[in-house]
Amino acid sequence: MKNFSFKRYKATILLAIVLGFVQACKTTKTETPIETTTEENPKIIFLTYSINESPSGERSMTFINQKTVDGYLKPNSDHSANNAVDGDLICLQFDEQSNIIDRSLIKNPLKKTIESLNDSKSFETETVHVTTTKFTNRISLKRNTKIITISNFANSKNLISTKISQE
Repeated sequence: MKNFSFKRYKATILLAIVLGFVQACKTTKTETPIETTTEENPKIIFLTYSINESPSGERSMTFINQKTVDGYLKPNSDHSANNAVDGDLICLQFDEQSNIIDRSLIKNPLKKTIESLNDSKSFETETVHVTTTKFTNRISLKRNTKIITISNFANSKNLISTKISQE
């Protein structure tokens, strides 16, 4: 009986030591605050345009309307100008001294991806190039923005400038 009790005692001590090591080796989570600059009254602006491409590849745009609402957009690295390819558009926000405040990417609005069912009832995607379309650009409006321009990524040719009135 003494032997059983001594073995139990040794097992308990060994278990306590092992648990002590496990607890000591545990990594501690320290939360680092994510630094984000929040404006007092963040705004989102919706700009609707029509874009046309001529047979020669020349693009032209027409402004349709704008709508400004309260709110903010989550950061999205897909809309970074660093991810641009030929055919995409670059949207720039300027202040009253024509300094660039913000830059964002608009994926090629003339390139549409269509999903459909084929005869075997499985989905297939097809990319279609259209020559004219309407599209809405949703961007986080910076407080000092006075003008928003949209230009071709490939040749930096300015397609349209839109004057913004913030009230």
